[in-house]
Amino acid sequence: MCDILAISAGYNYTPQKYLPIFAEKGRENMNGWGIGFFREDQALVEKSSEQVFVKDRVHESFQRLARVIDSRIIISHVNCPKSGGRHSAHLHPFTLNFLDHNWLFAHVGVVENINEYQTSGAPRLDVDVFTARIFEYLRDQLVLLNQKNPYISVYIALRIAIQKLVDDYPGDYTFFLANESFLFAFCNHRQLMVLKESESMGDILLVTSVEEGLSRTDWHPITPDPQSQGELLVIAGPDVLYAEDV
Repeated sequence: MCDILAISAGYNYTPQKYLPIFAEKGRENMNGWGIGFFREDQALVEKSSEQVFVKDRVHESFQRLARVIDSRIIISHVNCPKSGGRHSAHLHPFTLNFLDHNWLFAHVGVVENINEYQTSGAPRLDVDVFTARIFEYLRDQLVLLNQKNPYISVYIALRIAIQKLVDDYPGDYTFFLANESFLFAFCNHRQLMVLKESESMGDILLVTSVEEGLSRTDWHPITPDPQSQGELLVIAGPDVLYAEDV
């Protein structure tokens, strides 16, 4: 089963504590892994089609990145066969540039008909996996809503975009969308686990789809209301600014 992890901090954070734990939790993945982060407000992604945990050891490159990344927001994904092919280009996170920001996106879940989506005029991610189409759909909706109302907040625009996405392409969505300052987390089928953790330099917030969380510490479950279209979290630094039904 695929899983995602996001870390948000109020300072540049090096994830050497939690990324290896996440890799160990994702040992059952078959198709690789990816890590996205920000450097000078630019989104960077490292990916590998090799398994993240083999012979009781975390992948060497994954371990190295956990020691050298220095970013306020970090997103990682471990892949399973349902998410696409074995080539590293197919792996999450993906990155796009719009609304004057670089953005990262990672998703777990199955959305079958979204492969039919065709972006109009905007750059297209050159990979044939449905997560790329979800990202493009959200990008296109956010840009369109901003063109109609330049004063609309990203939070309100994303709520509207998600509502339209779920109406147009019903499916199982659990995803992270982030720029260099804000992390958005959405789920409509798998609960997310949230932990605010105190570190020596300050507080950090962790969000993951791993069912039991990453440690024995008390994790808080975010479970979507079946009567709603899902639950949306807006996170800045170590704080959840909003956690509401869509």
